[in-house]
Amino acid sequence: MSEDFDSLELIKTYIKSKRFEGIKRDYSPEKVQGLRSKIKISYDLSNLGAINLWELLNQPSNWVSGLGSATVQQAMQLEKLNYQILYVSGWQIAAESNFGTNTYPDLSLYPSNSTPEFVRKINNTLLRKSAENKKTTLPPIIADGESGFGGIYSVFDITSQFINAGAAGVHFEDQLASEKKCGHVGGKVVIPTFEFIKKLNASRLASDVAGVPIVIIARTDSLHAKLTTSDFDERDKEYLSKNRTSDGYYEIKDNKGLAITKSLAYAKYSDVIWCETNNPDLEFAKEFAQELKSKFPNKFLAYNCSPSLNWMDKFSKKELNNFQESLFDFGYNLQFVSLAGFHSMISSFYELGASFKEINMEAIANLQLKETQMSEIGYTGLKHQQEVGSNYYELVGEALLGDESELLSKKDSTENTQF
Repeated sequence: MSEDFDSLELIKTYIKSKRFEGIKRDYSPEKVQGLRSKIKISYDLSNLGAINLWELLNQPSNWVSGLGSATVQQAMQLEKLNYQILYVSGWQIAAESNFGTNTYPDLSLYPSNSTPEFVRKINNTLLRKSAENKKTTLPPIIADGESGFGGIYSVFDITSQFINAGAAGVHFEDQLASEKKCGHVGGKVVIPTFEFIKKLNASRLASDVAGVPIVIIARTDSLHAKLTTSDFDERDKEYLSKNRTSDGYYEIKDNKGLAITKSLAYAKYSDVIWCETNNPDLEFAKEFAQELKSKFPNKFLAYNCSPSLNWMDKFSKKELNNFQESLFDFGYNLQFVSLAGFHSMISSFYELGASFKEINMEAIANLQLKETQMSEIGYTGLKHQQEVGSNYYELVGEALLGDESELLSKKDSTENTQF
């Protein structure tokens, strides 16, 4: 007879496994046991994805690279190109793919279940596609948990939602949730170190309760935030001014020192550390990595090569080509372009709109010609019906109606007769 899922010995073995070597928890295995059911729910996509992501991060020869997808179809294109991971940015969820009634700036204005459900939609689509391409694995998805949309209970719950949706990794940032903003704008307020550690504990607890080793990424925004809520934490105090703002917050006087100190504290509770920056500065990236690696030599680091930063004016072509390799040499195993999907989507459609306004249907013919040429390198979007699942449902129809039924759509589809 198999061991009950809430067995204390099973939980202790899980927590003490090599996967969690060096990870601190401020709660006991007994607390995990109290939250576990005897019945084990299998979160296969999240579990397999988390294991896969962990193995990718441990590969010695290269960094793990990803582009942020603003739509499911963009994620599908990256999967076709054999990207190792998929990345889901909260900024892009706010801007395009949220469950709200509007598009939003990055202020955590959208419904909090938007990102987990977007992850689920990607996984469901790729699972359906795997019936055609017969792939046996899906790329692990790293998702943005923002500031947790609240306190410890919200972080616990949204981590559980991500696991249920099939996410392999999740990141949280140390901004005050009620004032949360994009890391590349002003007005950011970070919370005390001890308070964010509680949130990291909450995420880990949700992971332990589910029995899924989701990769937890701790992000600090303190390098460019000007404000914090409190000087209570002694680890923060020396980096703060005695000045208070009209909003009641404490001013930060030493951002670099605070960012490093906070990250060192977070490293005990997280799998990956990410310091958000407003400037692609390799010198600071190296200094930060050296500080972290001196205390935590095996800790993984993440870097956001964001389009919020101006890459055109700062580097030569050679420097751009070597930038990510330099980061990897410093120890940044995880690198991604958070808003790649948004910029690609709106710029390409604006270009088409401008062209169509000028040359009418020639613009559409040019687009189809471009797609035809791209088909030679694996692109399949020219046949848009099959791109969204028509082949799968044709197989459903054949199974239920018979191969010769006149109700099947494929026979007379223009995709088969004209392309």
